Formats: sequence, structure tokens, C-alpha cells
Amino acid sequence: MHVAQIRVAILSSILVTIVACGGAARRQAAPAGPPPEVVKALQVPESPYYLIYSPPVSLAKPPDTTAHARKPRS
Repeated sequence: MHVAQIRVAILSSILVTIVACGGAARRQAAPAGPPPEVVKALQVPESPYYLIYSPPVSLAKPPDTTAHARKPRS
């Protein structure tokens, strides 16, 4: 009797999970049209110059640690 209740609970939870996730019969969303004018103003133009540039670090010289030093109290 107890095993039957556990089996029903497990099968029920599997069924609820499959139904909640949509199963395998889910269709793809329809392709969206062009973005509205508000979104177009926020988009980055297609250009390689918008990337953030940081100069290469020279590993031959020791790192600058003066910014991390503690200041004496006055």
C-alpha cells in the first residue's frame, strides 16, 4: 500500500513537471519585427572603435604600489 502511494506521488510530480515545462510540443516564437525607435537610439553602432581600449602592461617593470600605501595619520 505504501509503495503504491509513493509510485503515484512520483508519477504525479513527473507529469506536473512535464506539463509545467511545456513538454516537447513547444513551438518557436514568431520572429519579431524591427525594433522600435526608442530601442534603436540605445543600440551601439556596428564599429570596431566602440570597444574599450586598455594599453598593454609592461611586465618588465615592477607594479606601481604607491596608490595602495597607507597614509600617515596627522
